[in-house]
Amino acid sequence: MSKIKKTGTSLSKWGGGPVYLLGYTHFSHDLCTGLLVALLPLIREGLGLSYLQSGFLLSAFTVTSGLSQFLGGWVGDRMSRRLVIMIGVGGVGLSALAVGLNSAYYPILAVMVIMGIFAGAYHPSAVSLLSSSFDKVRRGKAMALHLVGGSIGFAIGPILGGIIADAFNWRFAFILLSLPALFAVPLILKKLSQPRRVNRSRLTEQIPVVAEVVAIEPIKRSPGIGHILRPIAIVLALVILVHFVSESALSFVPLYLVDKHNIDPAYAAMLLGVIRGGGIIGSLFGGWLSDRWSRRNSLLVSLIAIGPVLYLLTILPFNGWIFVIFILFGFLLYMRMVTIQPFLMENVPSHFRATAFGIYFGLSMEGISVLQPVAGHYMDIFGIADVFNIIALVCLALSVVALFMLRRKGRRQKQGAVA
Repeated sequence: MSKIKKTGTSLSKWGGGPVYLLGYTHFSHDLCTGLLVALLPLIREGLGLSYLQSGFLLSAFTVTSGLSQFLGGWVGDRMSRRLVIMIGVGGVGLSALAVGLNSAYYPILAVMVIMGIFAGAYHPSAVSLLSSSFDKVRRGKAMALHLVGGSIGFAIGPILGGIIADAFNWRFAFILLSLPALFAVPLILKKLSQPRRVNRSRLTEQIPVVAEVVAIEPIKRSPGIGHILRPIAIVLALVILVHFVSESALSFVPLYLVDKHNIDPAYAAMLLGVIRGGGIIGSLFGGWLSDRWSRRNSLLVSLIAIGPVLYLLTILPFNGWIFVIFILFGFLLYMRMVTIQPFLMENVPSHFRATAFGIYFGLSMEGISVLQPVAGHYMDIFGIADVFNIIALVCLALSVVALFMLRRKGRRQKQGAVA
């Protein structure tokens, strides 16, 4: 009995029931949105697509998903975040089902646009809801568990998708794996509650106004989102740039394995799950570390390490070591994601959090959506291996910038201690 109680106490430190429910919704959401990248070699083969067309198929989702993050964040700060989460997850599930029911390029392109619109509703509201529900001591761990749900979805999706596609075809993979997202909608409606917002008009009615004692102060205008984000703009810009480069590489990993290392397309889809599996460990470690150490330093460490790892991915032959690199790549991708979220939320007022996260996630997705067809175009001209090498070198340069920022912060702290 004491062991059960101890386990319950340990789990509550990481967030408890609401986090596990949102972890499941994140799992079901990312199970659907991660399928396209994993199954792209099979879709390309089935529809006879070029690299450029494959890049546009990826961008159809990422462009609209990026743009809809801005709207999703704005809406999440102005209406029920639970409702916005339901719309996002349910819409993504229905879109994945629609992809599976189509077998032509242009209808699938249109459905991926629709999926991107719904996807923009989920993340800003889910992250801001979590941020408002937990104090600083547990916030990093709660967001880590939420991100783990997405990591599991991304990790299992390619494996299950590859198995289903190999047994039947890629369309059945989309149909069957859309079901968890559709099941999440009634769960959210029934189980998920959100922090109550303070009714300011009723609060003021309960407080007696004493004119002789309380002086009337002029109402100050709330600072705009640009003013709020200015102190963290440099770190945020570096995170977004690394996101552009690393996620663009991740989008083409299955095609890279097929064309450079002659891996079977279904096997390449499953290997993407190894990267996502590393993300599960990275999410947990990043959440734990950011709660115990500086959020900023934890974030910069993940940025410093990802460039060398991506570079090793391009130069190593396909042997046992490549699996280690896959795990490390996923580890650092998700460590970055889980540390940027509490870092951003703690530097933004609660009523701006969904909007701020929508801006961050929107800019990140838009950058990827621009790079994907550009990368696909140059892959058609120069080959996928050469373009991957360039992407890795750019990421390596950004890691050097992150290292400089971390050392500069360390020198400032030493100077302050001496003074």
